[in-house]
Amino acid sequence: MSEYLYARGQHVTFTAKRFVGPAWTGAFIVTKLLPSGGGEPRYEIRSTGETFSRAALESDLSARFEILQPTDL
Repeated sequence: MSEYLYARGQHVTFTAKRFVGPAWTGAFIVTKLLPSGGGEPRYEIRSTGETFSRAALESDLSARFEILQPTDL
């Protein structure tokens, strides 16, 4: 079983890779750790304001660090 680099609830950046043209990037939150099927770890991620989730491979994600505002404390 593969070890997961990201945890549920963690903020990540998802970068969709394309064969032609620029890649698409956006801010997401990990909502679920998905079975990898013996390969690369997979995650269910959701963007704020979207009503649906999507699956992403670990190699398509990078860690995000959210900056807390004084009102968040």
